Amino acid sequence: MLPILMTLATPKPWTLVAGGDIMFYGIGAKTAPLNEIASTFRRADIAYANLEIPITSAQTPTRRKTAEEIKAKHQFILKADPGHIANLKGTFDLLSLANNHAMDYGVKGLNETKALLDKAGIQHSGAGSNVAEAIRPTIKTLPNGIRVGMISYLAFMSTGGLWKCTPATSKTPGLAGLDLGANPKHERVKAIVKAAKKNCDFLIVALHWGIERQNKPTKYQIDLGRNFINSGADVVLGAHPHRLQGREIYKGKPILYSMGNLISPLPAASAIYTLRFDGTKFSSWDIRPMRNAGGKAKWYSTKDEPAIKRQILALDKLIR
Repeated sequence: MLPILMTLATPKPWTLVAGGDIMFYGIGAKTAPLNEIASTFRRADIAYANLEIPITSAQTPTRRKTAEEIKAKHQFILKADPGHIANLKGTFDLLSLANNHAMDYGVKGLNETKALLDKAGIQHSGAGSNVAEAIRPTIKTLPNGIRVGMISYLAFMSTGGLWKCTPATSKTPGLAGLDLGANPKHERVKAIVKAAKKNCDFLIVALHWGIERQNKPTKYQIDLGRNFINSGADVVLGAHPHRLQGREIYKGKPILYSMGNLISPLPAASAIYTLRFDGTKFSSWDIRPMRNAGGKAKWYSTKDEPAIKRQILALDKLIR
């Protein structure tokens, strides 16, 4: 009798295209600010970015950021025209809401943002009507059957900093706040990942962390990102510094410490990252530099792109 030959299905490749912070404030909704770069996201199996501010018509700002702090520019309260949903629809699959501006216009602002995203068919994580909803992974099943989950956390070091941004509680709406008592190697991370992976095969962790305007990740970021990978996460995507920071492959899995501003009214260099996977295994990545100019996301010229890309890749060497 001939032995039965067992064949293993070849893992099917897929792509995750990731961009940084979406900062629509001060940008008209009808100006099509993402049009030049949108096709790169639309070609991806999963397109991700961090929706940094609420898209809402709400008028009452949070009281947790004081007038004195705002005057001193220690805090900012931001929002954008709800019409910007047209600039997100059909371009993004997953958006993180766990950041320091999502609750700038309170529960009304959050609820309007979520409702607009839901109607547009854009999945999101990191904020909700209570902490259970805020920490719940959103799951997108790819055509190849892989269930890709995403969890998002505001991961500031200080409890006070988290409080300013309205973390959710068991009874009140807000963000998913990751308060580890300034210990990035906390055992709680293992429990977070374990719970999330009960419902998915592949886990994206979106973290809002670090220091604004810095192009080098802090030790806290590095230790926390690696802790998530050690705990079973498959990729870590960072935001908040509004500057590009380096990336690394840690134990075969990618960590992107900060992807800068995908769109902002302020001029800045940025980049879009294409990550490729075979099944659940990371295989390769590419960076394409871009920039913000005049409230629009633009590609660099063919002439300028190579030099800008070298500058971006040099940031990887700052990770220690």
